[in-house]
Amino acid sequence: MPSYIATRLLSLIPIFLGVSLLVFAMQALVPGDIVDIMMGVDQAFGDKQAEARLRQQLHLDRSVPERYLLWLGAALRGDLGASFVSGKPIVAEILRRLPVNLELAALAIAFALVIGIPVGTLSAVWRDTWADAGIRFGSVLGYSVPNFWVATLTVLLGSLYLPSMPILQYVPFSEDPVRNLTLVVIPSFVLSLTVLPLVVRMTRASVLENLRLDYVRTARAKGLAERRVVFRHVLVNSLIAVLNVTGVQIGILIGGLVLTEEIFILPGVGRFLLESIQKRDFPAIAGTTLFLATAFVTVNLVVDVLHGFLDPRVRR
Repeated sequence: MPSYIATRLLSLIPIFLGVSLLVFAMQALVPGDIVDIMMGVDQAFGDKQAEARLRQQLHLDRSVPERYLLWLGAALRGDLGASFVSGKPIVAEILRRLPVNLELAALAIAFALVIGIPVGTLSAVWRDTWADAGIRFGSVLGYSVPNFWVATLTVLLGSLYLPSMPILQYVPFSEDPVRNLTLVVIPSFVLSLTVLPLVVRMTRASVLENLRLDYVRTARAKGLAERRVVFRHVLVNSLIAVLNVTGVQIGILIGGLVLTEEIFILPGVGRFLLESIQKRDFPAIAGTTLFLATAFVTVNLVVDVLHGFLDPRVRR
């Protein structure tokens, strides 16, 4: 197991380098002069000293490879620069907003697993029935409908028909845990719809595959109850595939956080990224994008390690 973890960690090095190159290129290849965009064309022409200071601060007086190495070195030290809008360190801004993202993602994954695994299992047990057809249709529909559309519709219908619905507000968990959960549960459930349909479909497919294997026939031949065969043996072996799918979907979940936070007006990292884009705060855009990409890669590493721990065949 240690050698497997070490191999997975080493494989992340080229991935991180590739991600950092893409993020830096996104910032370096912006059309036009970044300094003129950030300062305004008139101001840039009117204050040459301020323009020179800004170019030096952004290392624009150096070559592109030097700028990349300086930026990457600072990022590896945990320094993503400072926001040109607020003047605060970008890492501090991210850490201040990160609890919102962690809470939303954790609740969304919990909703997806708690609802998706039982529903997918029942769909497999009731295969080729009207209930199975309804569950499959609902999962396809849920996977096809964009998450931001569901979020927008939830806010619109809540505003029109349920004015008392706890949305468009946020209270930190440390101040009022009960109020915080009340306000976050609806955005979390809406966000979980990004992952829930696929969890249902993967659970159903995995359970159906395991139901055809020899060990299930043996368990039934021993006289075990069907409920025990399904939930004690088949479901346990089916969860490995569900774990893999859930881990991959967490990356999509991170992308869904950006729009969900904006629609429900939640002060998370995703909304900070959108605000930085609107204000053309390029250091904040690059730093936040690198952070989200790193989070995605790290989550997939954790999922791979868990998969290797649960299934020895992966380690071999």
